[in-house]
Amino acid sequence: MFFDVKIRTEVYDLSDYLNELDEEQRQAVLQSQGRSLVIAGPGSGKTRVITYKLLHLLSNGVKPSEILLVTFTRAASNEMIQRAKILTGMDLDELTAGTFHHICNLLLRKYAPRVGLSPNFSILDEEDSKSLIKHLRTVVLEREGEIEHFPSHNVLQKIFSYCANTLTSLREAILKINPNFIDYEQIIEKIYSEYTLEKRNQNCVDYDDLLIFAVQILQQNSSLRMKEASKYKWILVDEFQDTNILQLQLVELLATVHGNLLVVADDSQSIYSFRGARYENVQDFMRVKNTKLFKIQTNYRSDESIVRLINKVLPRNSVPKTLRAVKPNGRKPLLVETNDKEEEARFVAREILRLIEEGFEPGEIAVLYRSHSHSLDLQLELSRNQIDFKILSGIRFTETAHVKDILAFLKVLLNIRDKISWSRIARLFPRIGAKTAAALAEFASQSPADKNPTQIVEEFSSKKTQFRELAELLTKICERESVSEKITVILEDFYEQYLEDTYQDYRDRQMDIERLVQIAERYKSLERFLSDLTLSESQEEERNSKNKVTLTTVHQAKGLEWDVVFILSVNPGDFPSYYALADGNLDEEERVFYVAITRPRKLLYILKQRFSSVPYMYWANGVDFVKRIPQNLVEQIDLSF
Repeated sequence: MFFDVKIRTEVYDLSDYLNELDEEQRQAVLQSQGRSLVIAGPGSGKTRVITYKLLHLLSNGVKPSEILLVTFTRAASNEMIQRAKILTGMDLDELTAGTFHHICNLLLRKYAPRVGLSPNFSILDEEDSKSLIKHLRTVVLEREGEIEHFPSHNVLQKIFSYCANTLTSLREAILKINPNFIDYEQIIEKIYSEYTLEKRNQNCVDYDDLLIFAVQILQQNSSLRMKEASKYKWILVDEFQDTNILQLQLVELLATVHGNLLVVADDSQSIYSFRGARYENVQDFMRVKNTKLFKIQTNYRSDESIVRLINKVLPRNSVPKTLRAVKPNGRKPLLVETNDKEEEARFVAREILRLIEEGFEPGEIAVLYRSHSHSLDLQLELSRNQIDFKILSGIRFTETAHVKDILAFLKVLLNIRDKISWSRIARLFPRIGAKTAAALAEFASQSPADKNPTQIVEEFSSKKTQFRELAELLTKICERESVSEKITVILEDFYEQYLEDTYQDYRDRQMDIERLVQIAERYKSLERFLSDLTLSESQEEERNSKNKVTLTTVHQAKGLEWDVVFILSVNPGDFPSYYALADGNLDEEERVFYVAITRPRKLLYILKQRFSSVPYMYWANGVDFVKRIPQNLVEQIDLSF
């Protein structure tokens, strides 16, 4: 809905749409001068506050060219500017707005020579960056000699990016991403140096360089900093809780002249530390003398029964806030206990069917989980029940590269003439290229059906070390009786190390395989196991995904909302994550859970298992989010008997 703006000489009458703000929002818009922090609870209209602050400035004589609007997505800034254009009728082309990287690019184009670049520099996107790192990794390793289990270019890119965005040393970044690679620190540093030099030689920057160089330019030249900071009488920053240390420094530097810096944040929803985001930025900002603090705490999203629960699970290291509900009381959140994940999946599928019959649209139902592996049973169960779903957190289970790799090993046991699977598993081994893998696959496809996989590899090439490793692994797999034992051998004897060397998110992928092992325990027949997985995933996709149930991790759900939300596997070790707890990240796990329970409008289901399959559940048992929920605020359903 848009509102008419009456023009009185050159001043716009704000009364019409200021009346659309609640009292806390109005105070944040009207009283925020100088350095101001707006703490916005979930569903409280924080975007409206920053949009109306922009309107307020424009209508009170601040020129568009004197305003800097910084957002985390281009779409967000475009939406705010379009709203302002419609309401004010003003030409806002001179308003500087966009993402942090866009703002830094504008600055760097003007002052590129100060950091050794030409103004016509190229920007490497993430894939370009990985491609260059991959090339330089090959060059350096050819000089150093062959190194077993050296990190892939994907992992190196994550290490370099984390190093840049957190202003930490390369050593600290390696220890954070994967301590097992610390023995390769010197070689990784050589690749990093080559990468930095090659970018300079090619007059290129990556996304991280945009931030680093822009901050460097402003820090090192006071007259230039004064010139740029003088332009912006006002700086408005959205989603401030997701900023990293460089982004904090950037806006602080640009606000050094006029001092009018308004940031909007919900520190309770800062969940991207793995990208370098610091929820501490909010606390650091608030501690500066004369910073004004505003809180907007009216929740317009959820029923009162859900809001009462939200208030009781506020992350402990958060700015205190108490949400007030606008919507009337609805059904209490449901706490559902099942025996295991299989029973959890059956319950969720049945309940979704019941809700759809009751009148809920499938597109207004979402299932959230801490890790993608928690959704695997549910994906199979929804497929069995012909419930259409879409996945925001990735692709379907059996379409992921790591699951396809495991299944390829099993498929050659079942059908030795499966060329695609032979080629896939061969290329997983070092020093087996695409051409050799294709030759092995062709050889296997021409072999007699009574040959076993080990015999095929040995007959193809038993002398080369890489094929000996493959043959030995296939022998072990064939010796195991059950499907789950076969997968366990693949994982423990070979694939676990491959994941660690290859993928940034190796832990999540390993959890997927561990979950696959648990699913396989239900099967005695390899053929039945492979058939069930393949057929459940091969249903034809509808082109229109708008009215499908949504499956997503909590991280991908941030900023979204649905009528009904299920949260899977809220068990110690699952949610909160064992790996996060082992790394000392309980604070962030609390914020992830907070984001999850703040997504629903009408119905919230929290699910847990009595007998968790997670081996480290008991290690993490002291951190049980369910035990923190007052029993009088939930309706309990126990299916675990």
